Amino acid sequence: MRKFASHRLYIPYLGLFLKNQVVEIDDTGKVVGYYPFTEETSFTEWHNGLIVLSYDIPQIYIGSEYNFIEDSTVLFIDEEKNIRSVLSKNTDSALLTLNAYYISSFNVSDMSFSKESRVIRLD
Repeated sequence: MRKFASHRLYIPYLGLFLKNQVVEIDDTGKVVGYYPFTEETSFTEWHNGLIVLSYDIPQIYIGSEYNFIEDSTVLFIDEEKNIRSVLSKNTDSALLTLNAYYISSFNVSDMSFSKESRVIRLD
């Protein structure tokens, strides 16, 4: 089992945005749990920024016009600097595995993605 910690955790299908969390992933890459980061524990990898728990590979949207792809989850920042998502219309979440994705180059202070932001699967 692997553990990853981050400043922020976002779960699109719940619309849940949490601070300072640890995500546990089993040997197959499946998310088995998450909980608040309260103290340093051995063998926990720290990732600055944002981890997203999603059934499909999330896409990052930067821009002013909404033109979302319907077959994948899309992450964006709204006018009030809140992270939001549009879920894939083709996903039956009851049948899929929840995976963890690290979003690189996410600015936690400004709550913003950049053109350098990338989605990296954690496993």
